Amino acid sequence: MSREPYNAEKEHEVVGMYPGIKGMELAGAANTTGQCVIPESPCFYRPISPKENLRRCLSGKTPYYMPNNGWFFCDIAMFRPRQNPDNFANHQCIDGGPYVDYKQVPLEQTSWWGMQLVWEPNTLGSMPKPGCPVMPDITKWRELEWPDLDAIDWEEMGRMNKEFLATNKANQLGIQFSYWERLMCLMDVDNAACALVDEDVEDDLHAFLDALTDFYIDYIGRVKAVCDIDGIMYHDDWGTQNGPFFSLDTAMDVFVPHIKRMVDYCHSIGLFVEHHSCGKAQDLVPAMIAIGDDYWFPQPALNDLDMLCEKYQGQIKIALSSPFIPKGSTEEDVDRQAKEFVEKYAKYETLWCHDTGLAKNPEHDESLFPQFMDGVYKYSRMYYQEAED
Repeated sequence: MSREPYNAEKEHEVVGMYPGIKGMELAGAANTTGQCVIPESPCFYRPISPKENLRRCLSGKTPYYMPNNGWFFCDIAMFRPRQNPDNFANHQCIDGGPYVDYKQVPLEQTSWWGMQLVWEPNTLGSMPKPGCPVMPDITKWRELEWPDLDAIDWEEMGRMNKEFLATNKANQLGIQFSYWERLMCLMDVDNAACALVDEDVEDDLHAFLDALTDFYIDYIGRVKAVCDIDGIMYHDDWGTQNGPFFSLDTAMDVFVPHIKRMVDYCHSIGLFVEHHSCGKAQDLVPAMIAIGDDYWFPQPALNDLDMLCEKYQGQIKIALSSPFIPKGSTEEDVDRQAKEFVEKYAKYETLWCHDTGLAKNPEHDESLFPQFMDGVYKYSRMYYQEAED
């Protein structure tokens, strides 16, 4: 069946509003009452929903337009249920529950596995309390107090989030501190690094990661049973500013077998998977491919996105970043930028994302981004229409 032809007037019409999100301190902004909020955003008419378009893109079918990835104001609805204490400690209760005023809760919170996480307002993130590793010795992992998933009121989670997850966006469950990050948080970085290369603890390391995978599979399955989720984002920063934390061989030997089992499970129940990895991790992309990650959004300042798109086309989607928009740009300038962006990248049939880091550049005009986003939709819609015909 042929596609509905592009209709410039109809497809840029606002047909509703996506709800705002209260209590998301990562946003770094507050409204007039001092509450941290993500404001509501327009919902435009689309020939297929953002959710279905993203599924087409990630399943190898030609999308209708370039999916817009990100945290907010995009085609994905981030979901961080408060029943997971990692989310509460990270000030990221992105769900359908009541407003959380983080100013009224202690900066230090106890998270899963007894981790003591301390919120740092200047960096808008939580880190383990210094000098207090829960498990400095990997051989002691069996002594950990594992989280009791039976203690969670899953029916309440489902009721709380039914309306929150009822938009036409792709709902993405976020998992904090997944594998390498979990090791660093539980052990401290130096102990975790030693565990990766110490042959004497190899069996214990794999046994722990295997048990961790069982836990994540159980958690994801239980959330899927009560909430309408379409994918997951697992946080596992593999890079520093200068390069990877570990070698490709280490990634292949230590992490790939376990993470792949989790990702295979997600795919088996119809969920897409984003690997969230900050840092310069481009040398580890072969491991992401071996795992089966659907896509990775690299930090553009540290990784060569053009090289990654070209080299790994058809193996993993590399989410692209929006470009710098100079102050003083006219509507025609921004439209031309959007057209050039699509002409360069649409052939990869991948996602793109708003590069929020550009806002720190005093010469970048953030106010013009909505126009650029509108242009990317327009030109990618026409590009894929022509490609399909």
